Amino acid sequence: MRTRARRSLSITATLIAVGLTALAVQWTRDHLGDASTMTGWTLLVSTAGLYTLSARKQWITLPLGRVAAWLQVHMYLGTFASLVFLMHIGWPVRGVFEICLASCFVIVAASGIVLAVANRRTPLKLATIAVDRRVESIPALRVCAAREAHRLALESSQLGEGATLAEHYQQTLLPFFQSRRSWLYRLLPNGIQRRRQLRELANLERYLAERGNASRLALAQLVTHKDDLDYQYALQTRLRLFYTLHVALTWTLAMLVGVHVVLVFRFHGVML
Repeated sequence: MRTRARRSLSITATLIAVGLTALAVQWTRDHLGDASTMTGWTLLVSTAGLYTLSARKQWITLPLGRVAAWLQVHMYLGTFASLVFLMHIGWPVRGVFEICLASCFVIVAASGIVLAVANRRTPLKLATIAVDRRVESIPALRVCAAREAHRLALESSQLGEGATLAEHYQQTLLPFFQSRRSWLYRLLPNGIQRRRQLRELANLERYLAERGNASRLALAQLVTHKDDLDYQYALQTRLRLFYTLHVALTWTLAMLVGVHVVLVFRFHGVML
């Protein structure tokens, strides 16, 4: 089955399940039943089903199907659980614990959406860079690029007119090669600084002779190389951050749900 057809089928199945749940809620209310109990159990079961993805990743060697397929089920089940959650909670939400539980659920759902989008877009963005590098190797590669840029700047200072290039390196390029990118860049990586650095280097062409321009072009290549490394590092670490945040909040939600279930049973006199 093609990807588009499979996605359409999954969306349709999710919407049908939501529609049937809404009809069941309305039928329960019309017959003076407890709709919150029905949606609560539905939400509890569907939320518990979301944790099977973590179990599948732990049992990677077992023949239980591809992890990608489990991830798709996780996404659509999460969508279903989010919509059932809207049916379950009372409006407005009252009580400190209830507000914390509802807020945690919303944040987990939102982080899941962000993670799903990042999972789709990050590989496409990384594919635009010619060389694929592991995130663990990038810091050492950045150090090598900084050393090479420093060597070129020192050599250019011996060329007479190359002092212009060396001065530009000291004032502008040295901080670029030696410093780490900001947290804002790590969350929203972009090519603004790269384009500015290359533009300023291009403006020096008129002041340099042949050997000076050769050094200038070499520095421009190192700027591009360093920016590619920063871009890859930001994309990969951002994806890891989103995943870590989502997992941490998910287990926090599990504990809050457990407390919520106990409180509901105590309220109905099931537990002493």
